[in-house]
Amino acid sequence: MVDVLMLAREHSTGEVELAVRGALAAGAHDGRAVAVLASRGARAKLPTLDDLPQRLQGLGAPPPTLDHYDELLVAGGAR
Repeated sequence: MVDVLMLAREHSTGEVELAVRGALAAGAHDGRAVAVLASRGARAKLPTLDDLPQRLQGLGAPPPTLDHYDELLVAGGAR
């Protein structure tokens, strides 16, 4: 409880409240889970992968299809 209250030094009360709600919804009862969720907004945003199709075309592999999907299901069920 004290760990959660100490988060108010670094984060707004709205961020802490949202983090507490998220941790409780996930079934977490530890202040460290709340700290992870509260600091989520402070992390640097990762760049989007807008050029992914062009990068995949450069690999030379054929585009994926679902032609053999049923075979994969049968093989996976045989385990």
